[in-house]
Amino acid sequence: MARSAGIDPAFLREVMQAAGRPNPAPRERVFTDEDKELAKLLARFAEAGLPRAELLEVARVLSHGMAQTAEAVRRMVGNALLQPGDSEHTVGLRYAQAADQLGPLVPTLLAFQFRAQLRDGIRRELVTEAERESGSLAGTRDVAVAFADLVDYTSLGEKLAPEDLGAVASRLSQLSFKAVSRPVQVVKLIGDAAMFVSPDADALVAALVRLVTAVQAEGKEFPHLRVGASFGPATARSGDWFGKTVNVASRVTGLAKPGQVVVTEALADAATAHTFKRRKRKRALKGVDGRVRLFDLVDPSIT
Repeated sequence: MARSAGIDPAFLREVMQAAGRPNPAPRERVFTDEDKELAKLLARFAEAGLPRAELLEVARVLSHGMAQTAEAVRRMVGNALLQPGDSEHTVGLRYAQAADQLGPLVPTLLAFQFRAQLRDGIRRELVTEAERESGSLAGTRDVAVAFADLVDYTSLGEKLAPEDLGAVASRLSQLSFKAVSRPVQVVKLIGDAAMFVSPDADALVAALVRLVTAVQAEGKEFPHLRVGASFGPATARSGDWFGKTVNVASRVTGLAKPGQVVVTEALADAATAHTFKRRKRKRALKGVDGRVRLFDLVDPSIT
């Protein structure tokens, strides 16, 4: 494969592993014609001057995202096509028919989504004069970061069937995406929690209010939500965010009561369109130097 693509075999192996493809023993035949085409694409990217380390990073991110996408599509198609009493032969025929009809549409759908996300990312990542001079994008900037966490989700797993517990997490995902609008982003969903980032602190707080209100409207059977947020420098890598600001927001979330939005002083100062009540004592946060002043969001929408 490497020879046919004109690419270094060791690098190709690294990329294939990062992309979740097999890591074969010598002379073991495990790759397909599509893998050969992928190798040729990688060679073209390398020839275009794209750094190898960042190509590996992209391969890892794509592999993770595509695995989740494939599982979601598989479940959607499976739930739609399975009928009570189906024989294995009938199911196989129905799946084959669906693959013939839907298969060609999926790459187009993914391409649309990719271009839309890339356009949004370019709008968010305005290239500064300093970045143009240095020839690289600055990864660190001041942002508002928040985590929203379902209370007692773990203990809920002792009472609910796995599919019902999964439905709760899925509902949180739906409500999270519905609550945000630009420039607020849902960075990731981690089972019973969601992470948000925004360069605009007020926009983030407004989204959090909408989310908490929506969760409360789900009724008493749905777990309560607690939210923690901070503001400060953070670094973007592989679609995720890192740094002290992220760590502080995560720790603050654990101090919030059900239905509360608790923020740091930096975020309270940045979100000037909202009202906050200062807590009496500063708190020590695990893994964070010094004690942190915390504030509770005061909003009539949150009961």
